Amino acid sequence: MAADNARPPSQPEYATLRRPARTRDSGPRVVVRPGTASDWAACWAMDVSYETDHVWQLQTSVQADVSMVGFVQVRLPRTVTLRDPLWGGSADPPQPERGSLIVAEAGGSVDGFALVVPDAPRDVDTLWMLAVRQRARRGGLGTRLARAAVEAARASGRRALCATVQARNFPAIRTLQAAGFVLTGYDEQYYPSNDVGLRFAHRLTANGAGRRAGNRPPGSR
Repeated sequence: MAADNARPPSQPEYATLRRPARTRDSGPRVVVRPGTASDWAACWAMDVSYETDHVWQLQTSVQADVSMVGFVQVRLPRTVTLRDPLWGGSADPPQPERGSLIVAEAGGSVDGFALVVPDAPRDVDTLWMLAVRQRARRGGLGTRLARAAVEAARASGRRALCATVQARNFPAIRTLQAAGFVLTGYDEQYYPSNDVGLRFAHRLTANGAGRRAGNRPPGSR
């Protein structure tokens, strides 16, 4: 299960990582916490392939001067295993220069993570990747990480947290929806694999405008 966006900067500056609030997962011995530089290698090495038995199928039509675009949830004839086209396959992993790395730790090992990268010109944060290790899936940990990412973006004062996922990544779609994200659009040219990219967003402020540094609440970063 994975959510991804544009590639993050290549040079790490972990001293600038925003540190989201520490929270605990409802299950015993699972801790959702801010990630560190030493956590990143485990995140990059994690198997982010996923199984899916549904897809969101794009349908378009034009009637007179009206263009209609919609998505229909379609069940596949069999369950398939897919990989994220923008993750892995490199000896030199990308590194977050700024933003938040959030990890879910159980028994001393990283079972999942979320990487939030800022997009300052648009006053939003991007959930560039969210993944859960195979053995820890189907227990709500992905939703927990997505919600922690939302809180990290909220603490930064951004107006929204955005994410783009493959239309075939049904597990990620359901995870984002469970965490309060809504579909805002699509991009047929987003992935080099020609998969349709579904764009989701979680609005963080009621009026659509993020808080500025001068009017953040005490104690926020």
